[in-house]
Amino acid sequence: MYSLIPMVISFRKAGHCLPLMGLAILLGLTACTTPPTKVSPQAPSSELAQAKALAAEGRYRAAAAAYTQLAASAQSPQRQDYQLHAAAALLQGNYQQEANMLLDSITLEDLESPLKLRYHLLAAQLAIAEGEVKRALLLLEGIETLGPSLEQQAALHRLRAQAYELEDNLLAAARERVQLEPLLSNAQALQENQLALWGLLMKLTPDILATLPKESISPVFDGWLKLAQLFQRYPLGSPGLQQAIEDWRARYPGHPASLPLLQAEMATLPTMAYRPSIALLLPTEGPFAASAKAVQNGFFAAYYDDNSGWASNIRFYEVTIDSDTGHSNVDSIYQQAQAEGASFVVGPLVKQSLAQLAATGDLLLPTLALNYLDKSHGTVENLYQFTLSPEDEAREVAERAWHDGHRNALALIPDTQWGQRVEDAFAERWESLGGTLVGFQAYDPEQEDYSLLIQRLLNINEKQSRQQVRQEFTLEPQRHHEADFIFLAAFPRQARLLVPQLQFHQAKELPVYSSSHIYSGYPDPENDLDLNGVLFCDIPWVLDKNAHDDPSYQSLATAYPKNFEQLKRFYALGVDAYRIIPHLKILQQSQDMTFDGATGTLQMDTGRHLRRALDWAQFKKGQPQPVAK
Repeated sequence: MYSLIPMVISFRKAGHCLPLMGLAILLGLTACTTPPTKVSPQAPSSELAQAKALAAEGRYRAAAAAYTQLAASAQSPQRQDYQLHAAAALLQGNYQQEANMLLDSITLEDLESPLKLRYHLLAAQLAIAEGEVKRALLLLEGIETLGPSLEQQAALHRLRAQAYELEDNLLAAARERVQLEPLLSNAQALQENQLALWGLLMKLTPDILATLPKESISPVFDGWLKLAQLFQRYPLGSPGLQQAIEDWRARYPGHPASLPLLQAEMATLPTMAYRPSIALLLPTEGPFAASAKAVQNGFFAAYYDDNSGWASNIRFYEVTIDSDTGHSNVDSIYQQAQAEGASFVVGPLVKQSLAQLAATGDLLLPTLALNYLDKSHGTVENLYQFTLSPEDEAREVAERAWHDGHRNALALIPDTQWGQRVEDAFAERWESLGGTLVGFQAYDPEQEDYSLLIQRLLNINEKQSRQQVRQEFTLEPQRHHEADFIFLAAFPRQARLLVPQLQFHQAKELPVYSSSHIYSGYPDPENDLDLNGVLFCDIPWVLDKNAHDDPSYQSLATAYPKNFEQLKRFYALGVDAYRIIPHLKILQQSQDMTFDGATGTLQMDTGRHLRRALDWAQFKKGQPQPVAK
């Protein structure tokens, strides 16, 4: 099931990155529980203030070190208090291994109840980050008996919701979100929680929603479930939906979903039915045949699995591309489709074909291209652009790393045109956020020994600019101590060589972030064992187990078992290309709206590009494990 919901946070909607309140939760969990413990004479207030300032600035490793130093000279229970602050800072900076070691060093039996409560919440947060859901839920058992503050109760329900969602227990996760709501006072936190709750409900099947025993459900939760049933029963824009919502309002007066979520959802309803005749333009022969056929099959699978009947018909047109010049027949095919009654066009897939079509001038039919034009083409009337852009993923890596508290990046990219595009997109976004690219190296994808290149990367003179970093080194290498993560752009073969060599050259303490290209798209623990620890983004159909319940996912996996795993991203692109069409005008008019798709959470920018927010995972034991949302 997919849904259209408003997005209220600037980085990513809840479910695709760490919540903006994460730092407050991790660093201040006991603020309302007991009077603050007095700082011991061995810990001057200036040192404590410095530790707090470092955490506030996002320098989490330095903050953890400062708290650890304070703990070394403090007596119990102040010592454990500082240790817990240090562990919280490490968790916020995504230094999970160090946070784990620090928590393991604390003897649980020696802790007073308020500290024990903080320990359990932090340990559960760490367990969720490491994908140990059962351990997290066990740690959260019985916390209510320790007298948690309202803030800690909120953290408890939020962590349980995250754990249950990772366990695919969507109903339990939704129940925790409902219990969390009255504990929140911040407007943004309330909206984020409602959006997360709504996303969970939209994933529940109609059968589950219809068979829940009423006696086990609170009136507020029952209202949410009934609202979800309405949006599953009636397609957006159907005549019965608005009346059904009015009836729901009367049945559940004052329900928290009424404002602002319900009004925002109501604003997305089209004023009239839209049943276009669709022309699908793809090159299913030649060098792009495999990806084009996957897109084609995904598109038709979504069409046949859709019971709403919004598309009147689909007609396929073959785009023929000259292997020598790259020129295609897309101009004449587009005109033919228009003459034969098409009212909406999907395609072309190849960038050069799209540029060729755009060069003819403004398009007469609304067109969803499956690639991006270069910026030099400007805006083309009636053109929407949607693709699996590596540049978009590089920008998302920058945003995720910044949100995780990192500020100084090293970049390791292939010495290819693709690598240059990815690095440019990453660096531009990273520097716009305020980050510094302190080191850069381009590697030969055909090489196997990267020792010299990695040594250069890790020993960059800190005074070198980004432009200077690109050039050959002539200075005596000086180990750069300010870098706090590495952006690695690589495909699986290169990554399996580079990551172990990075670790060998003492880069273990630097988190490695990457795009979806580092992952083959299917579990391969034997070959991916060397990628342990790497954080990367990918589409929901690759990382989210709930995607397997999508009817189109199931039909495609059954029909194309030989290449479904390898081409899953292109199958998903075809599915989303079909499903997004009725919502394009809505997304264009309300650019704070998002669409939950197979390829990510989609949002339209002012240039009518559909941008994707992806899911995140980390390699553990050679397999991707979801990162806490």
